[in-house]
Amino acid sequence: MAKNTTVEAARAEIERDFQAGYDLPVYVYKPWCKSCEICVALCPKRVLEMGEDRKPVVARPADCIQCRMCELHCPDLAVFVTKEKG
Repeated sequence: MAKNTTVEAARAEIERDFQAGYDLPVYVYKPWCKSCEICVALCPKRVLEMGEDRKPVVARPADCIQCRMCELHCPDLAVFVTKEKG
């Protein structure tokens, strides 16, 4: 999807990913991500790290505490915390 995709359209794509078996606590919508690394730097549990494509990947999903620091500070609205703390 293009950079001008709406949040609603992005969330619909995320939902399709979940239905296809995507089940991680954090989702990075890579078309919107500009590789600023803010989410990686702010994660208190080091859940995210930069992948080979210079986009964040969920490296340690079990460590996620759903604090939403990554989601709240992403300047491109490309990061979504997908699970509620249970």
